Amino acid sequence: MVRTTSVRLLLATVSTLALSVAVHAQEPASQPAIDTQTTDATDGQNASADETAVVLDTVTVTASKVGTTAIDAPASISIIDDEELDRYQPQNLGDILRSLPGVETSGGPRATAQMPSIRGLTDDRVVIRLDGARANFRSGHKGGLFLDPETLKQVEVFRGPASTMQGTGALGGVLALETVTADDMLENGERVGARFKTGYASVDSALTLNSMAYAKPTQGSDVLVSLSHLNSGNYETGDGLKEQYTDDNYINGLFKGSVDVGDTGNVHLMLQRYADHHILPTSPDSAVGSTTVIVKRKTRQTTGVLGFDYYSDGSDLIDANVNVYGMNTNIHESRLSQTRLDERDLVTLGAEGSNTARFELGSTDLAVTLGGEVFEDSQEGRRNGAPTPGLFPDADMLISGFYIDNQLDVTDALQLTAGIRYDSFDLSSDSGSSRTDDAISPRFSASYRLTSWMQPYVSYAEAFNAPSLTQLYNDGIHFGNNQFVPNPDLDAEKAKTWEFGTNFKADQLFTSRDSLRAKVAVFKNEITDYIEQSVTGGFTGTTTSSNLPEAEIKGFEADVNYDTGVVFAGVAASILRGENSETGENLSNIQGDKLSLSGGYRLMDYGLELGGRATMVAKQDRMPDDTADRGGYTRLDLFARWDADEYVDGLQVNAGIDNLLDQTYRTSDAIIYEPGRNFKISASMKF
Repeated sequence: MVRTTSVRLLLATVSTLALSVAVHAQEPASQPAIDTQTTDATDGQNASADETAVVLDTVTVTASKVGTTAIDAPASISIIDDEELDRYQPQNLGDILRSLPGVETSGGPRATAQMPSIRGLTDDRVVIRLDGARANFRSGHKGGLFLDPETLKQVEVFRGPASTMQGTGALGGVLALETVTADDMLENGERVGARFKTGYASVDSALTLNSMAYAKPTQGSDVLVSLSHLNSGNYETGDGLKEQYTDDNYINGLFKGSVDVGDTGNVHLMLQRYADHHILPTSPDSAVGSTTVIVKRKTRQTTGVLGFDYYSDGSDLIDANVNVYGMNTNIHESRLSQTRLDERDLVTLGAEGSNTARFELGSTDLAVTLGGEVFEDSQEGRRNGAPTPGLFPDADMLISGFYIDNQLDVTDALQLTAGIRYDSFDLSSDSGSSRTDDAISPRFSASYRLTSWMQPYVSYAEAFNAPSLTQLYNDGIHFGNNQFVPNPDLDAEKAKTWEFGTNFKADQLFTSRDSLRAKVAVFKNEITDYIEQSVTGGFTGTTTSSNLPEAEIKGFEADVNYDTGVVFAGVAASILRGENSETGENLSNIQGDKLSLSGGYRLMDYGLELGGRATMVAKQDRMPDDTADRGGYTRLDLFARWDADEYVDGLQVNAGIDNLLDQTYRTSDAIIYEPGRNFKISASMKF
């Protein structure tokens, strides 16, 4: 039933889109918007709808270095801005990514176990960056992304191979997280300010507190300090049962500052410290049973990014940026049932930089970007002070790469992009094993603006993923008497993807201030040397990683958004299929067909916004023979946002109900069930 409804709604959406752009073809085109800031529809509560600025085209940080807006990029990109983050009051990554096509979270509902899954690929096949720093920690079932939603300004998801710009790991795509700055928090003309925010969620009695202070001490400098704390209990599922060991308790501190250097340079610094304490299964993505090992876990993650941006007023040949970054992640686990202490530590140190030179070649414009990145991962595992070669071997990985990317605007309508990247990687372990290899990642795209509102494109991209240190060097006991067998000869995974899509960008369709933004694409991703871990012989057997000859993932995605300033609506849909190309067997990480509908209404005179979101996922029965089918589900969320500034200076209140129908369901490859009905409310005050 879910599947039939999804197909009908999808057909209706495509028909409506076609009708809308056909009507718009008879109207004069408006100029494209390049602004990266949105005018809040609730600013000026006595404003009429015609006075409300709606158009918001955000510059992508993942697709290129030339300031391309996401809607104009020949790629599948979705951006979740601060307005949408406020709207849904996310507690974890799943809450943030729920509406996006082709995107899920793996690892279940425990926040510290969640990882992004893009087009059926997850873990180290997706590049994760926090303010530019690579978040590379991976440790089996334990997750690797430790997130404070209160500090996020924007979340960008690039769907598809992206190694030309992002390097190793970008087979499935990129998740780029960007934290707030003082500029984001200060109103026009303000030099200093503060915000206090508190929130509550009923399903797990979660209490969230956040305090921020921010200022512009001088012209051309800014600073922000933030402190967040979340404390939650075990949540309740839709069937009324408490899910054991799902409580959480974290503190996160953030410092950001920047100083202008002359008129065209800027130095910026980000420091973040995340600390988490809770009790949970040693494999947090699993359910609790009679044999489950429970541990007291402490997570510490420290991140630092120092960057410099510079462009030349007098020359189009200089538009440069350099980032130096580091991230240290440490997980400390002690068993409750016996004396055993496990520790895993990963240090990532890296630097990346690029420069874009622009040329005018007669009537054509050419932008040439030269860039590179080098980073090193050093990991160490201990059990009661001794090395753990079977779980988290002591090992190092050094990867360096450089690239050239070219964007040629042949005419006002035709744009060509071509780039190529070379990477070399060197992996070694304390056992004496070592491995070197290299990879080349080209990409090409062509887009043509048929009309002011329609831009079809075709793209081809290759990507690679170096085998992880754990996949290469694990050696010892996995579980019971099952033994890891290391495979130092693993080849890097490689992906080749064709994508055909169309961008739709139209303003003043039905009113003088409305806007439509849409991306529709079909793709085919062929992955060779796909790395798969296999377990044979149960408790007395072996576990090893090996390369599959070839896997194929193909699909369709659509992301449509419409806004009049008073009424807004969105539709996102995706259909994914994946199989082992040699055997024809279905792949196990492919999500069910997905349709997300969202919309709302702004009561301008009262500063009030009301709306909801429905997420429908069809049953996934295209699974490997030894894997259980996953049931479909429909989830309905409601939200309300009140800008009460007219009544209490600086006050904003957000409220919502997640999973309104109290459904009992699981997402993607999750083993445990998601939370049931959840009443949420938060209030913030700016001074």
